[in-house]
Amino acid sequence: MSETYGERLNLVPKPFYIHKVHRTTPFNMPANHYHDAYEIYYMLSGERYYFIKDRTYRILPGDLVLIDKYVLHKTQTITKEHERVLIQYHDGLIDPIAGSSGWDPKPIFETPVLRLNIKQQAVVEGLIDKLLEESKSPTPESPLYVKIALTELLLFAGRCIREQTGSPLRAEPDNPMFERVSGVAAYINEHYAEPLSLTLLSELFHINPHYLSRIFNKVTGFSFVEYVNLVRLKEAQKLLVAGDKNVTQIADCVGFESLSHFGRVFKAAMGMSPKDFRKKFGS
Repeated sequence: MSETYGERLNLVPKPFYIHKVHRTTPFNMPANHYHDAYEIYYMLSGERYYFIKDRTYRILPGDLVLIDKYVLHKTQTITKEHERVLIQYHDGLIDPIAGSSGWDPKPIFETPVLRLNIKQQAVVEGLIDKLLEESKSPTPESPLYVKIALTELLLFAGRCIREQTGSPLRAEPDNPMFERVSGVAAYINEHYAEPLSLTLLSELFHINPHYLSRIFNKVTGFSFVEYVNLVRLKEAQKLLVAGDKNVTQIADCVGFESLSHFGRVFKAAMGMSPKDFRKKFGS
């Protein structure tokens, strides 16, 4: 797998991954990406901007971020220093526990950010400490402990979401340009199969194209063209894996004006051709 491909579809090789880091210098994610696993991000200290799909959130200590599979996201610096915990896990990991009860954790990831109170933070941090302990010093019981603690973390997140119904965390409100860019990004996510250009979007949203290009990159961390292509490529990957359409049909379905353009963009971003991707990851 090429490094370029890893920057886009960031495949998570393990069924469970956890990482805690304390950074003392400004840090922006070097890659705009999405991945084939669910992601849980917990902020211990400092503040970050977190762009998720089409919204930017200001993440504070005690915030729990929930990223669904194949959702574009990127973090950017607010404070010089920050500490966070990152968890990723695959479908099927907690099925033996959750499946027996009929409980489905997937709807939890429809709420991207949870702002926890002090008591809720204590519960979450206790479960995260357990997951870190079992991962750093594994015993024969650790795989089951990890599944139990992860399931409990997701159950607790679901309870917090239910308790916060009616007052969900709003996207970053500090500057009106965040809301304008969110509208543009949401339009791209909904209309990716149609012709899209900076000129078209600037006319639709009544924004100067040069200003739109600049603020889109500043708010999301993506250039306009990069974001459009990544949304289209993400959808193309799903269709390639599903196998119901040929490559020409897929290129047309996701908005590329020609098969050759689709092939060039796909290979540049993924490090392999659409056909090779289907051979490697198709069902």
